[in-house]
Amino acid sequence: MAKAKSPANPYAHRIPKPKILSLMGLLSAQQRASYRKIARSLKRLPGVHAELNYYGSSWGWALRYRRGDATLCTMHMLPVKFEATVTVTRSLEEWAMGPNHLSMATKRDIVSLRRYAHTKWLTMPLSSERRSRDLLRMIRFKVTGS
Repeated sequence: MAKAKSPANPYAHRIPKPKILSLMGLLSAQQRASYRKIARSLKRLPGVHAELNYYGSSWGWALRYRRGDATLCTMHMLPVKFEATVTVTRSLEEWAMGPNHLSMATKRDIVSLRRYAHTKWLTMPLSSERRSRDLLRMIRFKVTGS
């Protein structure tokens, strides 16, 4: 039996630049609800703002959350896929391994990261409430340092 191909990313090209609502339209109803909860929580953090950024033809357009010049996370909204990428610094990694800070699944993902030029990127699915909560906790740590 042939494996079904996943739908292509309709926003893989730089032009035209999509609207955030267009990206959200790629998500399932459950994923959109998750995104809205995450977005509301991030907007409450001081100085945090979102912007669309183009990441090349494989990722296309994604929603990047920043505070000042620092990128906090990038949310990738693709057909049948909703995930976030977070840069894991040494201090974030040390904090994350603390008791009750993050789920065991996220801790395992952080431990298994390979080092690339002193930078670690964690790409995590936002398919569960727990993973969304982990993302928010990591972003809060990045913003407040605790």
